[in-house]
Amino acid sequence: MLLATLLTACMPAPFPEDKLPVWEERPVEVSFDEGYDKVWDEALVVIGDTFPIDRMNKGEGRITTEWVVGQSDYIYNQFGGTRIPEKVRYRMVVVVDAYKGRTRITVKNREQVEKDIISANLTFTGSIYEWIDVPSSCRKERALLEEVAAGLGKDTRRAELDLRFR
Repeated sequence: MLLATLLTACMPAPFPEDKLPVWEERPVEVSFDEGYDKVWDEALVVIGDTFPIDRMNKGEGRITTEWVVGQSDYIYNQFGGTRIPEKVRYRMVVVVDAYKGRTRITVKNREQVEKDIISANLTFTGSIYEWIDVPSSCRKERALLEEVAAGLGKDTRRAELDLRFR
């Protein structure tokens, strides 16, 4: 009895993302009263300076980054009273298009956290670690759009007001 109590007392708390809703893309967008070419060029500069670019197509208005490994904005390893941000990988898709006489930028971030198959209760598929989709906090997307706004000479506080969640 005492042994069972000690073993259960040492078990870590469940992962915080276990209680999150099923992953869905949460795009963030902002529109500018600048021309398409100027907004595209600035978006390309900001994204190229920040992330490795996987694909881009100016005709479609689409830029896709490669997978980037970083830290989560809200998922933490909580062990021994510490809060260490969980390792994540994410890939951004940025779309620039014309919308109601303005130029709009929409950013979709696909974010994943790496978990072992036992703690995440997954089926073994040849690897003991799997990347699991988690919702984005939208912090990375907002920061990217604020940098584009600053590059265009726009007030970032005003750009913040223009951000729209779907």
